[in-house]
Amino acid sequence: MKRLAMAAAVAAGISPVHAQEREHDAIVVTATRLETDTTRPPGNVAVITAEDIANSPAQSLPELLATEAGVFARSLYGNNAARADVDLRGFGATGTQNTLVLLDGRRLNDIDLSGVDFAAIPLDNIERIEIVRSGGAVLYGDGTAGGTINIITRGPGAEGDDGTVAASLGSYGTRRGEASFTRTAGLGSMHLFASRLTSDGYRDNNALRQTNVQGDARRFTDNGQWYVKFGADDQYLGLPGARTVDPSLGVDELASDRRGTGTPDDFAEQRGAHITIGTTHYLANEAELVIDGGLRHKRQEAFLDDYVGFPPFFPPGTFANFVDTRLNTWSLTPRLRIPFRAGDREHVLQAGLDLYYSDYVSERGQRPDTDPIHHLDVTQRTMAVYARDVVNLGAATELSAGARLQHVRQASRDRHDPTAPGQPFGGSQAAPLDRTDTEPMLELGLRYALDPQLSLFAKLERSARFATVDELFEFNSSLAVQEFSPLNPQTGVHLDVGADFEQNATRLSAAAFYMHLDDEIHFDPVSFSNVNLEPTRRYGVELSAQRQLSPAWWLRASYGRMRAEFRDGPNSGNEVPLVPRDTAALSLRWQAAPELQLSALVRYVGEQRLDNDQANTARPIPAYSLVDLQAVRTWKDWELDLQIHNLFDEQAFGYGVASTVTAGRFNAYPLPERSASATLRYRF
Repeated sequence: MKRLAMAAAVAAGISPVHAQEREHDAIVVTATRLETDTTRPPGNVAVITAEDIANSPAQSLPELLATEAGVFARSLYGNNAARADVDLRGFGATGTQNTLVLLDGRRLNDIDLSGVDFAAIPLDNIERIEIVRSGGAVLYGDGTAGGTINIITRGPGAEGDDGTVAASLGSYGTRRGEASFTRTAGLGSMHLFASRLTSDGYRDNNALRQTNVQGDARRFTDNGQWYVKFGADDQYLGLPGARTVDPSLGVDELASDRRGTGTPDDFAEQRGAHITIGTTHYLANEAELVIDGGLRHKRQEAFLDDYVGFPPFFPPGTFANFVDTRLNTWSLTPRLRIPFRAGDREHVLQAGLDLYYSDYVSERGQRPDTDPIHHLDVTQRTMAVYARDVVNLGAATELSAGARLQHVRQASRDRHDPTAPGQPFGGSQAAPLDRTDTEPMLELGLRYALDPQLSLFAKLERSARFATVDELFEFNSSLAVQEFSPLNPQTGVHLDVGADFEQNATRLSAAAFYMHLDDEIHFDPVSFSNVNLEPTRRYGVELSAQRQLSPAWWLRASYGRMRAEFRDGPNSGNEVPLVPRDTAALSLRWQAAPELQLSALVRYVGEQRLDNDQANTARPIPAYSLVDLQAVRTWKDWELDLQIHNLFDEQAFGYGVASTVTAGRFNAYPLPERSASATLRYRF
């Protein structure tokens, strides 16, 4: 049950590429962190454009990402992607910590276990998304074992003014309003975006209120530009908790009260803001220098009540949990791109310095109106240097090699109040922990073009991940004390091989991967603690295809098959929980008339083990398929977007936790049944 509470708390916010530029779509991918680079790196890379987003029935960013091979989205609350997780290449419960998410090239992953809030990134303000599977360690640092997702927001456009306003109505009391405005004149440009979303949610106590503001302002000079990017978000989310299934007691809330809640008072709130200020300077010989710095602030409050207690000794509410966390992260990330020639070889060298400072304060007590039991104060300093060189070995061959050295220093302190309500169940004061870790990250890749349409690639990479605050700070059940438990950094070696084909309106991609992980950081449901595992491994294949079947028909398909398993210890040979072996997506688009477009999307998720089921003895989470439809009708500057989600009303759940005490008992978080929405949009 502790694992269930931790999963709910983390999801609630409690802390407990680079593609070659092509004429038909003019994509310039920025996984290299410098927008002027136009070579294609080795590895399995996908790009989702603004056009792809507009043509997809997916209603949230995680749903959109899940249409790509090897990407799995997991939702506990099913309300417009609030606190959803995205997992690349099968890390299950730690998918968030092993998938690095960037917003305009800057890290969104924090030093605690709280995930990236995808609901704070509206689809309508995204220019494109770059997915680099098992890649990005050299350029971006730790947490990239599964891969890197770089979300590029819309910026200023061509000379003049333009804008959009939109209003949406949907099932479960969903209301959304959005507006954007862009002005470009002379040497200056500006883009502003704002949105407001309210929804009752599919389940009881599942209400969502979300407000977002994002902006981009630029000033152009003779040899570069100055820019400011900023944003703010405010979210309230009701936490409906799990539905319990226990055959021994004849309980099946998935069947009897699927939309109900056992936690009517639980909630999570988050307020955040970020700003980045920088300059791009173009030097001689097409060299480019970027210097920017940023500040990101986040405050999260969440309350998980105790509705049972332990009568007659402890009344309900005794074991309630309230967390108030504030996190500030400062960053400075200068970087340089230098094209040069050495002998008869063309090189593109990228090098940079990453400096991050995080100040984390978390007060943890029984209720919002009581004094905190624990006051955590953690500072983390990260410094890294990196360099990556791409060399052209000939007309058909390109070699890339890079290295990064990352140094992390963390100081953790706990201040404990033994008189606060909730004692003695909050544990004693944890001893201070000062820890320093240094890890290298490496990349070696080769791409060979057999002809202009077909190329082969291979990539070898070393990644690293450092433990988060919540993985270090835990309750030692055997000693009944709170403590900081040092964990070794997780390291991994990744091998990718594959091929890309593109000709006219056809794109095909196939890749196979293998990763070996040492000291993988994982929660052990037996010891109720976070541990470094014996070696683990993951391997699989990823296939994707896109083809224009005729002037009016387009087809996209993806398939991923993976195996994540323990290699040693009592669970040797068993599957890692929460990793579906098979995932697939198929979308079909028909331009029925110049003003009418129809789309269909089918997503399949195979069986996966319940969380906590390392022994692989519990009933697995069943496979499920979801079908979404979209119809878009345009006339002049107006657009009407109609959508139906989960057309066949499948009653699925994507996350569940097995009991470690009662065989056959588990808790599940249902996904929404059939829903519909309508959006009216005006462009000016």
